[in-house]
Amino acid sequence: MSSTQKTLPVPFATIQITDTAATASVQYAYAAQAKLVGWFVDNKDNSAKSYIKFWDATSGITLGSDDPEAIFMVPGSTSRMFSMPEAITFSTGVAYAVVTTGGTTGTGAPSSNLTVRLLLQP
Repeated sequence: MSSTQKTLPVPFATIQITDTAATASVQYAYAAQAKLVGWFVDNKDNSAKSYIKFWDATSGITLGSDDPEAIFMVPGSTSRMFSMPEAITFSTGVAYAVVTTGGTTGTGAPSSNLTVRLLLQP
């Protein structure tokens, strides 16, 4: 995982997690209670659509078996920014993975890694 964390000076979100090599490997991005208020996914290097899956966990997720809290599709050759004023609340932590098939059982990796930015409010 190639990710960084920084504090943001805006009321919408105070933490930004950036992963420049997101793929079909579960990443445990934040190990505390948080609200996911927005995210950005850059899928420009892949012609096929990709899906970002989110779990409320700090460990132990089995990709393809454990039901995600949410799944969002990003079309191929595009970037998408999502804003959620109502947020998705994670009580334990924020985990994610990027795959080529939606649903719980999707485990295939995109042909190229994606950049993912998560905006969190603890």
